[in-house]
Amino acid sequence: MESLRVREPLFIAAGTRGSKRVGGREQPFVPIRERTSIEHVVAAALEARSVGPIYVWGDRERLESRLTWAVQRAREKGIELHLVEEGNHFVESFVMTVLRHLHGTHGISLNPEVLTEPLGPRHWALWRELSQEESIAATRVNLLTSDLPLIRPEEIDCLVTGKRSDADLVLGRTHRSAIDAAVARCDEPFQYDRAVKNYYAFLAGDEPVDLIVNNFLAGRPFRVPRFIWNLAGHLFNNRTIIEGGRFNLKKIKNNVVFVKSLFSKARQDDSEGIANVRKNYYQMLKAFSFLLRAYFIIVKNKEANRKFRDLAVLEERIRTLTGMTLTLHISACAGPALDIDTEYEIEYIERHFERLRGGEMARSPA
Repeated sequence: MESLRVREPLFIAAGTRGSKRVGGREQPFVPIRERTSIEHVVAAALEARSVGPIYVWGDRERLESRLTWAVQRAREKGIELHLVEEGNHFVESFVMTVLRHLHGTHGISLNPEVLTEPLGPRHWALWRELSQEESIAATRVNLLTSDLPLIRPEEIDCLVTGKRSDADLVLGRTHRSAIDAAVARCDEPFQYDRAVKNYYAFLAGDEPVDLIVNNFLAGRPFRVPRFIWNLAGHLFNNRTIIEGGRFNLKKIKNNVVFVKSLFSKARQDDSEGIANVRKNYYQMLKAFSFLLRAYFIIVKNKEANRKFRDLAVLEERIRTLTGMTLTLHISACAGPALDIDTEYEIEYIERHFERLRGGEMARSPA
């Protein structure tokens, strides 16, 4: 087996403020087989060979109550496990957790108020200052959500060690064949029209592939422009564009309008905006047009007459617009893609937990 690299930090997002509720319950605390979803994710992380330290953000009081056993287990294994109070939204929680991590690993002295007050100009000024230091700018982190009760330690290792280490931002995707293989082990067909599981068609090299988001995000946060974090927060809040086989037109419109605003003339003088990237205007317009059309084609991929988008071209267009390297990490990890977005998914996973979690996992392609 290929030796694993030095352990990398793992963030687990278990926020409850503004998070999606399923059956009146917050996703991190949905019970599955005598443990909550967040407990399953933390248990897998503690057994993974590629991660450490581990940061879990959310309602800290509830996390401490549910994860007492995990804190003890982490202590026994010599792994740092930090339970962090969540911010008001996803981006705020992420930024504050990154700063806490740097405080522990780089010895950076931070005013305690910085970690407790709402995210604002003071934090972004500190962010820009820290990004000037090469050792900090090169810092890599990995992120998983907390609604992944089926995730296994070896899948976490596959995601963390298989990604491109030189990319500024890595987005996880899973092959459809991996999901099909997992549900094929069950004695009950999986009803996609009762779940939030949407596949999008891409060209990887010369091969067409059906991919699904698998809730893994990684990269070097200090290499990512501020406007991308704003975009990430917006897209996270409007992430489910197809629900129960139907388009959520409001969320699609919100996403398009917001992305368009990043390129508007009103942002030309914004030093944190996309216009600050020194690129030929025609090239940027061409890249934006390509990405906008790709977004709508992805939405339409559920039709019989499907179209594909070339991954290499997508990555090149994003680099033209943002100046950063973004890539998709494609794997056969089913656990990170089988999240719990509907009551049906919870009930299905509860009934078939062992079978869905079993089986040999195909390795990430080189």
